[in-house]
Parts: sequence; structure tokens; C-alpha cells
Amino acid sequence: MDSRFVPYFVLPKGRSGGARLGDLGVVINLRTHKLSPAIFADTGPSDAIGEGSIRLADNLGVNSNPKNGGVSSGIAYLVFPGSGNGKPKSPEEIESEAMEWFKRLGGIGMCRDCLQLKLKQL
Repeated sequence: MDSRFVPYFVLPKGRSGGARLGDLGVVINLRTHKLSPAIFADTGPSDAIGEGSIRLADNLGVNSNPKNGGVSSGIAYLVFPGSGNGKPKSPEEIESEAMEWFKRLGGIGMCRDCLQLKLKQL
């Protein structure tokens, strides 16, 4: 997968919440409120979350430089377990299919409700 063109994210090994490689999701920059559909493309260290492709970072308005880009907080990952078929998808397929899942589950309104509940619990 070409990181410059495909919006993808990495989940911690053994901590994917039932998601499998190829499943879809929506990633949200909580600071700018930009969101991007993306595909679960790899697993990483079990104690870290947050790695994503150059395209995903660009879509979210985050510094996408592989050497010094990224952010340490403020990104939310909504993953849709069972939404993929374990195979790569084109950026266009990722966009349309992930956004369809997102809309079916309540879209941005659902996100606002979930994030507000989480904030109240802290």
C-alpha cells in the first residue's frame, strides 16, 4: 500500500477490538474536527496507537512528514469490525464504503454524543 495515496491506520497487535486487517474506519482530528475514512492496514507495537499513512495525516491536517510528523494526542479512531474482506481497497472504495458505515452508525452526531459522554466521565 502506498502511504502517499491510501489513507490507512495501524492498530496495536492484540488490541484491535475485533477488527481484522482490511476493516474500515473513520479517523477524526479532535482539534480541527477534520475526519478521514481509512483502512486498517497493519499492526504495530502492543503498547502504542496512532500510526497512520501520509495520506491519512494530510486528510486530517496533521504534519505528514515520516521523520518528524504526527501528533501525540487528539486523534480518535472509529473502527468498524467486520466491514472489510481482508483485501486491499482503492482510495475511492475506502472513501465510499467507510463513509457508508459511518453514516449507518449515526455519523458525526453519534461521534459528538460519544465524545461528550467520555468527557463527562473523566
